[in-house]
Amino acid sequence: MEVISSKRITRRGGSSNPIVFNDYESFIAKFKENPKTTDECWTPKDVYEAVVKYVGEVYPLEDKQILRPFYPGGDYEHAEYPADGVVIDNPPFSIFTKICRFYMEHNVPFFLFGPALTIFSCCRHGATAVVIGGHIEFSNGAKVPCNFASNLFGNVLALSSPRLGELIQGCPSQNVVVGLPKYAYPDNLLSVSDLQTLARGGVEFIVERVSCAHIRNLAAMPKGKSLFGEHYLLSSAKAKAKAKAKAEAKAKAEAKAKAKAEAENRIPVPLSSAEIEIVNSLV
Repeated sequence: MEVISSKRITRRGGSSNPIVFNDYESFIAKFKENPKTTDECWTPKDVYEAVVKYVGEVYPLEDKQILRPFYPGGDYEHAEYPADGVVIDNPPFSIFTKICRFYMEHNVPFFLFGPALTIFSCCRHGATAVVIGGHIEFSNGAKVPCNFASNLFGNVLALSSPRLGELIQGCPSQNVVVGLPKYAYPDNLLSVSDLQTLARGGVEFIVERVSCAHIRNLAAMPKGKSLFGEHYLLSSAKAKAKAKAKAEAKAKAEAKAKAKAEAENRIPVPLSSAEIEIVNSLV
């Protein structure tokens, strides 16, 4: 039995169900008994526990079983998922969208590590993108930009989570590196980078599904250029709220390099008339 954030969380060691674990060491032991794979999990213990702590703050984990189906030799599609179970794990990014779709279709509560700039792929299947705006340094030395996907937030499409980012950045194993955008996009365009900026600036921002529409590219992008990853058009009201939130995040920023980056020239990419019509139709 373990206590996190004053809540009792069940982790039953020796369970007949191999995806229920007692502690981090019992999970790692699975790696010694199965062949290594290219999608092997190298999540640092302190980072994983920070994520569990955050989940416990936003979702009642008391009397729940934490499940980790993703280990070499595991089969998440045929694993046993108890009714009181919650999947908190780092799955293979190579099949990330497929995994999110599976859990949504089978109503399995989950909170998963995911790829950074393509995290919006989970939103198309009803999940929520939880954006932290940073890298995670894994135990094999790789520094990977990560965000998270979950079905624990109801009808929220996406949100920035400075709290989760702070918990991860506070881990001894981490050395987070900040990335910079290349273009200045309209306020009506929502990207993962926007939410990462808000999360880094300590600003929480929530986007409801009724306030956005999925878009693959902007018509005014320079020839040969396209948006990377999933993007959404925001309603005018939500775009104004995002702009205000970004201004607040910018005001909190202290680094000189970030201030210099904000002053750099950007290529303006306006909305087309068709895209403006979509924006005007949103709540």
